[in-house]
Amino acid sequence: MKNTNLKLLLMEKMSIDLAFERLYNSHIDLRKIIIFKMKLICTKYRKEVKNMKKKLLALIMTACMVTTMFTACGKADSSAASETEGQNTAESNTDEGNTESGEKETIEFWDMIWGSDADAYEATVREICEQVGEEIGANVEVRFLPWDNFTQVYLTAVASGTAPDVGTTGTTLPSQVHMMGGTMNLNSILEDWKAENNPILDAIPQAALDVQTFDGELVAMPFDVQPECITYNEAIFKECGITEEPTTFDEFLDVCRTIKEKRPDIIPFVAAAGDHEVHTLFTYFCMLNGTNVVTEDLKPNVSSPEVLHVCEFLKTMYDEGLIAESAASMTSGERDSTYVSGNAAMIFRHNLDSSVATINKEVWENSRVMNLLKGPDTDTPASMTYFQPLLAFDNDHPELTKAFIKSYMEHYKQIYVTGARGTLPTRSDWYSDEIFNTPIHNDLKEKCLPSMQFPTWPVKGYYSAYNQVEGELLLQSITQEILMGNDDLEGLAKQTDEKIQKALDEAK
Repeated sequence: MKNTNLKLLLMEKMSIDLAFERLYNSHIDLRKIIIFKMKLICTKYRKEVKNMKKKLLALIMTACMVTTMFTACGKADSSAASETEGQNTAESNTDEGNTESGEKETIEFWDMIWGSDADAYEATVREICEQVGEEIGANVEVRFLPWDNFTQVYLTAVASGTAPDVGTTGTTLPSQVHMMGGTMNLNSILEDWKAENNPILDAIPQAALDVQTFDGELVAMPFDVQPECITYNEAIFKECGITEEPTTFDEFLDVCRTIKEKRPDIIPFVAAAGDHEVHTLFTYFCMLNGTNVVTEDLKPNVSSPEVLHVCEFLKTMYDEGLIAESAASMTSGERDSTYVSGNAAMIFRHNLDSSVATINKEVWENSRVMNLLKGPDTDTPASMTYFQPLLAFDNDHPELTKAFIKSYMEHYKQIYVTGARGTLPTRSDWYSDEIFNTPIHNDLKEKCLPSMQFPTWPVKGYYSAYNQVEGELLLQSITQEILMGNDDLEGLAKQTDEKIQKALDEAK
């Protein structure tokens, strides 16, 4: 896709963003109708990009106006559609001219800053993309998106026909884009690797591939493994006389109590429930207890004894002052800074970025990943793991896009080598490299990866309501109420089950 500036102008039109947000987040019947029509339009006009853009934009704006009448949210900006139509026409004409000129085709790649060192990450990715472009004989245009609202940016781009060829995304986005008819089938990449006896194929966990497979089509290539875990400061443990890691919920509480007694100046355990990571926090402890908020047969499960035991566990931590007093409102950034500054003994998050060493070398060198805790109802806790993918968007040069993904998967190790990214690649054949043999990396490989499961577990892969359960923070209320001392755990569980049931019903 060419003429990036024009497309960015289209993407950044606030009226379009607001229109899509109103459409997608209100009146489920309208949402279902519009998404269904989007799929039809994307299928019918896949090779006629200009017409697709006009129809989708008109559809979005019309739906927004209808939604506005019902919600009294105000009037949609009617001028946006006419403005963007002109932009789309100009863009299409220019693209045709470039094709005729015989210039190199362009791959448009959108990325986000993964890790805490933005400059290092951006520079490294640009170097990788330059190398990939040379290998596949294409120009690679790189754009970095902010994390705030990135899902909306991508969904709006798909709906308006301005999506990139490839983009790094959160784990859940490919399912939404696939539902809109905006993904590309990557099965042939796996077939190529098999024919080549390429070690990549065996190095990528099948669980990671399964998460991004819909209707038999692999639509996104998982490149990064993000295990959620509890990390602890070993120096603080030793100072408090703790010589062994806890292995159960009860032992964990005892460790927290010891730290509170020996080091009353620090927080035994710091976790955040004030932003999007609240979903991760609640789900993590459920999976450690061999359960989750939705059963394998897609029924709400928060009122079950197993999940209520998780609620009781969290409440005990609050009641006894073992978790940050402000945990209910704490953001993930505040959580991280509390631990990195040495003011907390343990933290819940995905594994620490190695750039922590530049902030507090002592904390980094003393950090270790804890064994998976066993809840009271299981002997086989599941390790909650996200698999971050490269999403292939539907476009008019699929073979070049696949070539880009194949080449990128050969070279992206550099983002870890430079320290710009601190998690683990999906490619296990790289794990013997020195960069992946820090104490934290070795802990992750030993303690988390053997039992890794996607957060929907025990449901296999995605279920259609998962994006709503996670994206609309349906677990936020119960978690925050618990961490503010609410004693009515059964009532909170019932309310949460009702929310989840509504999401399940709407997704049918």
